[in-house]
Amino acid sequence: MQYISVVLDSYMVVGVSIKVYYAAAMLGDRSNFEDNVKIVKMLEEKGFKILTKHVVEEVLDIEKGLTVEEVFERDIRLLNEADVLIADVSYPSLGVGFEVAYALLKGKRVYAICRSDRYERTSALIRGIRWSNFKLITYSSPEEAVDKLMEAIQSDFSRL
Repeated sequence: MQYISVVLDSYMVVGVSIKVYYAAAMLGDRSNFEDNVKIVKMLEEKGFKILTKHVVEEVLDIEKGLTVEEVFERDIRLLNEADVLIADVSYPSLGVGFEVAYALLKGKRVYAICRSDRYERTSALIRGIRWSNFKLITYSSPEEAVDKLMEAIQSDFSRL
């Protein structure tokens, strides 16, 4: 595996921002939308490059005129480009489940975040993953989610 050095204060890998595919429910229950907006903003402020800013936009891609095929092709391209996947699994989403599985099978690091009060309602399949490239992180506020993500990413990338 290629050696990656990490500047831990700014979360930059070899001078380039870590590319994040951020996944969250889109067409289903968007009850966590405001948390996701805050989390994405904080990740950007930490120096991460968010490839999927459309996830935290009010207007959905389908409403903007993208076809389902265009959405699929774009998302696969972005998943392949990403260094890591951060997925909000607090609310059920077939799309997020697909993205998590795809990234795991591609060997990407996957960080699933879940509101603490939603943990028991999160898919047992997701809660049961014990693969080395997967971490499930519970949180009670967007700030706590980002703090825990920073700790996990720092730990994972410092071992490379």
